Amino acid sequence: MVLGITGISGAGKHTATRFLEKKGWVILDADKVAHELYRPYTGVWKKIVKEFGEDILTKQDIVNRVKLGKIVFNASQPDESTIALHKLNQIVHPFIKRYIKNVIHRHFRRGSNIAVVVALWQESGLEELCDKLLLIKTDAELRRKRIQKRDGISSETYQLRIKSQNEPPNPDFTIENNGTSQEFLKKLGEFLGSL
Repeated sequence: MVLGITGISGAGKHTATRFLEKKGWVILDADKVAHELYRPYTGVWKKIVKEFGEDILTKQDIVNRVKLGKIVFNASQPDESTIALHKLNQIVHPFIKRYIKNVIHRHFRRGSNIAVVVALWQESGLEELCDKLLLIKTDAELRRKRIQKRDGISSETYQLRIKSQNEPPNPDFTIENNGTSQEFLKKLGEFLGSL
């Protein structure tokens, strides 16, 4: 099975994937794939540098994700930020989709269960690679607190970050994650048992 996992930042996607990984699932995280594709001199790296300039690079020619993040999640310039994020997604998403598709084919032939984790579900085009979709839902205030604590960002930056994230209208499964981590893990176990 290829299970898509989505939810707005702070919902608990990574907790879910760690749980599934312990159960033997192969995890394909779109964010981690993107980080890998940002390596110097790759096709993605070249397009990002061409679009956003060499100022986003470190002395070692590595994309400084903090600097890039300040461009695409700029609270003081929200309109420009939206355009920049759209351009970044147009560069990165096709590469992510191709990479994940290749890895799915490799593992699927071995009979592995695979989880594809992505926040920008509809924009990424990954839905066509998955058999079913799990949405993890969490109250907005709880999500905000989790992300601000984890990433050390302002409320304004958080709002910009999640502005482009939408929950899919018709997921196959939904798990609420508004309680303790133990309660969430119990729900995940029950969900896995029901698959």
